[in-house]
Amino acid sequence: MSFTLYSVTGDDFIGRKELVDELTRELSSKNKIGFSLSGIRRIGKTSILKEVESRLTKQRIPVIYISIWRILPTTIDEFTRVLDRVALSAFEHKLPKKFKFEELLVTGAKALGNFLSGLNLSAKVAEDLKLSLSYIKKESEDVEEAVTKSISLIEHLAEMTKTKCVLIIDEFPSIVELTYGEKNRKMGFDIVKLIRTLFEDFKYTKLVVSGSYRDTLDNLVTKTSAPFYKQLLLREVEPFTKDEFDKFITHYLPDLKFIDSQTKEEFYKISSGIPYNLQLLGKEIQLHDMVKLDSKKLYDIVKTILKKEGEQSFKEFTENQTPSEIKVLKALAKSPEKKPTDIEKDEFMSNATISSALVSLCSKAVLKRRERGIYEFTDNLFAEWLKVSEIM
Repeated sequence: MSFTLYSVTGDDFIGRKELVDELTRELSSKNKIGFSLSGIRRIGKTSILKEVESRLTKQRIPVIYISIWRILPTTIDEFTRVLDRVALSAFEHKLPKKFKFEELLVTGAKALGNFLSGLNLSAKVAEDLKLSLSYIKKESEDVEEAVTKSISLIEHLAEMTKTKCVLIIDEFPSIVELTYGEKNRKMGFDIVKLIRTLFEDFKYTKLVVSGSYRDTLDNLVTKTSAPFYKQLLLREVEPFTKDEFDKFITHYLPDLKFIDSQTKEEFYKISSGIPYNLQLLGKEIQLHDMVKLDSKKLYDIVKTILKKEGEQSFKEFTENQTPSEIKVLKALAKSPEKKPTDIEKDEFMSNATISSALVSLCSKAVLKRRERGIYEFTDNLFAEWLKVSEIM
């Protein structure tokens, strides 16, 4: 069985049955229900969303999936362009006449209206495309109108084809970083509020959003002041349970035998039940054709992975932390049972600085509090990398 570091669907998708079944059931129902998925990095949110997309598509329900992290450059122009392209692609089999989005981009402003009317589209769809395209092609500077029309296009396509559809925005909090104009002005939060306002009146389109950082997602969805407060059902994506871990091993490493139960427990613990980590570990085991695994071989594999993949997998992540947070993380990686008072003595940091760092790291879901004064990593492979890394 081959391993991958990308999202998986179909037979290679393991676990999360209840969550995927719920999303598929509700999003294909007549209920006007949307969802917000949160979870730490690489926990498998995208795989869940892609699996749901696959199941809905088999029911011939158009799904418009867009990942904000893949919007490059990170501009509203590109966001609008991608949204239009994906929307038209999702409804392609329902449109009266097939056409390529690129054809619209190269059609002049004067000819565009005639071109669109010749496609037998509804007046609303034609208007949405005409105005959003004029902004994309820099024939218009009305950014708010362009975004409004680009989002409305999805609802109007659904209305025209008399079908329900689902808009999935992966890594939704990053939408606030989108910029526009020569001065790279930010209006991402305004876009969030705009989406919220539009969805109040949508009858055919359901919304699903996801996010990695709890604090930023909270500001958009869960807090009482958030634009989407009480508008979406909240679901936390948890690490694999031990049963799901067993299914992963059976599926991807059917010939692997553990020397003892302790080794199997260590394997599960070092992975933190994170699918991405399990893929990394499994890929290395497969590379060396291992059929028997003991503790020594397991930690040899971990060392090899950290040497080969650690810099790429975790260096970027540490760039999102402050120097104080990294110092706290390294201290806890080396001595997991350390309390804030211990870090204060050993690292020559003030209690206030440590407390602030711990609160921030917990809000980012890098750490979680196990009990009063005791914290643990949500990703133990990251902790192992911190022990040997040279950052700071």
